[in-house]
Amino acid sequence: MSVVNCMSVRNTKDLSGKLEEDLNLQEDAGFEYLRSCFTGSKSKDESKYLVILDEVDCLVDLDLSLLYALFEWSMAPSSRLILIGIANALDLTDRFLPRLKSRNLKPELLPFMPYAASQIAEVLTAKLKSLMPEDSTTVPFLQPAAIQFCAKKVASQTGDLRKAFDICARAVDLVEQETKNKDAKASIPESPSKTPLMENINLASPVASRSPSKSPIKAHVSTTYTLETAPKATIAHMAKVTAQAFSNGATQRLKSLNLQQKAVLCTLAALEKKKRDNQIERYIMATPSKVNRTAPSIKQLFEAYSGLCKREYLFASLSNQEFRDVVSGLEALSLVSDVDGKNGSFAPVTPSKTPSRRGKGGFGGAVRGDDRRVASTTGIKELHAALEGPGGDLLRKMLEGNGLA
Repeated sequence: MSVVNCMSVRNTKDLSGKLEEDLNLQEDAGFEYLRSCFTGSKSKDESKYLVILDEVDCLVDLDLSLLYALFEWSMAPSSRLILIGIANALDLTDRFLPRLKSRNLKPELLPFMPYAASQIAEVLTAKLKSLMPEDSTTVPFLQPAAIQFCAKKVASQTGDLRKAFDICARAVDLVEQETKNKDAKASIPESPSKTPLMENINLASPVASRSPSKSPIKAHVSTTYTLETAPKATIAHMAKVTAQAFSNGATQRLKSLNLQQKAVLCTLAALEKKKRDNQIERYIMATPSKVNRTAPSIKQLFEAYSGLCKREYLFASLSNQEFRDVVSGLEALSLVSDVDGKNGSFAPVTPSKTPSRRGKGGFGGAVRGDDRRVASTTGIKELHAALEGPGGDLLRKMLEGNGLA
């Protein structure tokens, strides 16, 4: 069996090499050898090969001949190949299936519809109960009403279960922060000015010892919570988080961002403006397929962000991993979107831990996700209005985009 994350595939050699390595086939043998292995009608070996292509929509843009060959081989009369393609893109059938039908290939399509509110609530409840002992009926961290509220909100918007998990995690983080602040205030000793007056001890009076229980200074109390005693997120917490995630107005979400998140958004807005200006200049000479490709790729955005941070030492730039995490967070807040129709995370894909036997050009190369294009969902006026406060002047310089290539 071979499971291929297609976001890490850059070309045909990467895909064929991964199949050869996982299925213990001959290395660098070419298409004909793979055909003989997968269709081998004359072979005495009756073993089957299972190939799972995750994020298969990433390969559509590459137009790999091997991809179409795999579908053709899997539907041959003597085929020994079982091929499963998994995709998140909603428009995959429009972009991919017409090409297959033109080659007389009609794979079976199994669509997974968006989750209903009852299904989302059931999954969230089951996940939380799995943290408790088997005989327990308690649901930790979230109140049942809050789970139902989250499920209905997500079902009415996207039906994406990952969005529900993200909202629940943010609600729990909100409760955790409130609890920490509350416990911190409770552990602060009372001010001496607020302590009651004590007996004035003079030399003629014997020294009376005071009971420790009557001490005006509070002892530091360290509260330890368990799954049963931990505070739970309420409907109010869930409403606050969902308002940030699904609100049509972006002002509130923009104001809640930290400095680095705003810096990435400013860089994206400046880069989009630069590309639009260049596009207008080349509009007459451009082909129709190039006119709409103004959204920068993740790699281009990171390079532009790093360049603006280094210019005049505006900010300390993030690492590639940290930058990807920031972009993923902005996507969860619906402040950026993937213009290529892919619903997967912008977070970097972990390369395969299996060492390649082919040396150079191995499967653990550059991440295919760097080519994914990202666009801002907010206007420059909204973004400019959210740059008040600390670091606002530096962010406005980044928004101007002076020095972008």
